[in-house]
Amino acid sequence: MVEENGACVKSHSMGIRIQKKILGKMASRSVARHFIDDDAGKILDALYAFLKDTKSEVEAKKLIKCIIKIVIKLGILYSNEKLSPNEKMLLKQMIRNFSKLIMTLVTFWEVAFSYDEQHLVSQLSSVEDTIITIITPHLTTKSEKRVRYVFSTMTESAVLAALFRPPPNDPTRFHSAHLDLLAPILRDYVFGKDQETAVTTPNS
Repeated sequence: MVEENGACVKSHSMGIRIQKKILGKMASRSVARHFIDDDAGKILDALYAFLKDTKSEVEAKKLIKCIIKIVIKLGILYSNEKLSPNEKMLLKQMIRNFSKLIMTLVTFWEVAFSYDEQHLVSQLSSVEDTIITIITPHLTTKSEKRVRYVFSTMTESAVLAALFRPPPNDPTRFHSAHLDLLAPILRDYVFGKDQETAVTTPNS
């Protein structure tokens, strides 16, 4: 009987590992639509366009795939009840911090000369650290490296400057054209969801 229960648990764990492996290989902007809603997909599309212009098409694709894989694997951990109560609490905290991060970006867009790189990097780092804390007991170091890669890229001074600084040849602008595209999508996402999130957490 013990062996049967053990075999069942082992089989279940293997099923989760297979899901993570298959979905990880499937990750692309088009496949993301099955796991990420249309509004979040618009954010990914706008971010991809920005990174393609700022970095390169190769790096843009790589970073978006990393984001998708992180979201998919977090979703699998949650849906299979693999997160501890403390990890679920951290997930809620991360979602709240991410919403605050989005509104900070929107504020920088709405209020001229309000951009504060140090404050933004601090918020990004807080979200990064929480994600790492959640996934470390469950996922491989490859997943951790993906998280580190995403946030190290998005906290590069050159990348942030390209998003928030105006083009040097247009003194009438306060920020980049990419921010004009991205910020309204982010604002609508937060307000439209009424503080709902892509990863649903329990009430407890």
